[in-house]
Amino acid sequence: MKNVGQQLDLFAGVLFTEEQEQMIAEYKERCTKNALYYKHQNVLLEQLLLGAGFIKDVNFVNTFNIKTETRNVSLGSDYRNNRFEVEVTHEVIEGDLRLKGFSFYNGKLEEKEFSIGLERDKVQCSAVQDQYRYIKPATLLDKLVQHNAKQVEMYEFYVKKNALKLEIIKKYQELYPNATVEMKQEWSKYSGTFDVLEVKFKSGSYIQFQLNTYQNQEVFYKKYDAELENMSVEELLNKFSNQ
Repeated sequence: MKNVGQQLDLFAGVLFTEEQEQMIAEYKERCTKNALYYKHQNVLLEQLLLGAGFIKDVNFVNTFNIKTETRNVSLGSDYRNNRFEVEVTHEVIEGDLRLKGFSFYNGKLEEKEFSIGLERDKVQCSAVQDQYRYIKPATLLDKLVQHNAKQVEMYEFYVKKNALKLEIIKKYQELYPNATVEMKQEWSKYSGTFDVLEVKFKSGSYIQFQLNTYQNQEVFYKKYDAELENMSVEELLNKFSNQ
């Protein structure tokens, strides 16, 4: 005969009090309500995107799903001295709706998925927006198209610049086989860090070029004459007088 206030779980052979049975039922109910809420939000978000011109599996993917799963959970609380562990079968959600786009990073153009937020009839995706705020779905589509175009443009510029680097390096290596030809970085307060090609000779003298990817050529940037730098004032005066 079972104790008053307890029930026998015939499958697991575990005794639960009526309070514990109630907590298990309430937990399963919360899981079901939670799954239904997110399902509703997911359907609403997809409808908003489709209505604004987004194309499924082109501009976004939707992997949202509700499934039944058995997990070990902890219910109750230490404060009320009624915490217990139990295995519960309940509904859980997996996947979500994410925007599809490109990301240029470290010389590579990669396909990426970006999380998207929903607030009433407006959406937000910080990965493609220039500021954090909820906007109309049609506006977000424009932002996504612009973002992807910019990433592709950055990648194509990188490819073109890298090809120009290799071409110019090869050119000066063949012209001056005894010189050291390599890429270096310079900095200015106007443009920040930028690449220069340096052709340096054994004397320490060098010429530096910037790369003009629009005209696909190198442009003189800076020169250094080691011999001239080591001359005394008198030697410089004599040199200049003979020019």
